[in-house]
Amino acid sequence: MTEQRWRAAVAGAVGVVAIAGCAAGGETSSDGRSAASTSATQDESQENVESRYQDGAYSADGWYGSLPSSIGVELTLEDDVITDVGVTTHATDPTSLDYQQRFADAVPEVVIGRPIDEVRVSELAGSSGTPDGFNDALDRIKNEASR
Repeated sequence: MTEQRWRAAVAGAVGVVAIAGCAAGGETSSDGRSAASTSATQDESQENVESRYQDGAYSADGWYGSLPSSIGVELTLEDDVITDVGVTTHATDPTSLDYQQRFADAVPEVVIGRPIDEVRVSELAGSSGTPDGFNDALDRIKNEASR
């Protein structure tokens, strides 16, 4: 997140706190929600506008190693956060396939729920090369999903 976007997010949060404080008396909007609830919904809408990436499902192959080797990465983005991820193994060598499969099984726990710009996978589940392929695919997806 850039400093400018961070400052805007903080300013928006401060505004919500100030509005919520005004609603302590039980004021309600025309649809029956409290003023604090209404302002929080408006703030969430602003966050959607500020997303750096388009929501959706994406896939890309990521390359790594000297052979070269590759894996497929499929992920879903919502408000710049990874909400689902899958890895398709491409290896034919039994040892490489084992490393890719162990990586594929472990990666969802590491990346789901995190902002895509904060994800950079290193050695995982004993695999040191496969993360490079994942990161390559992630870069390709970020490029495709950029607004």
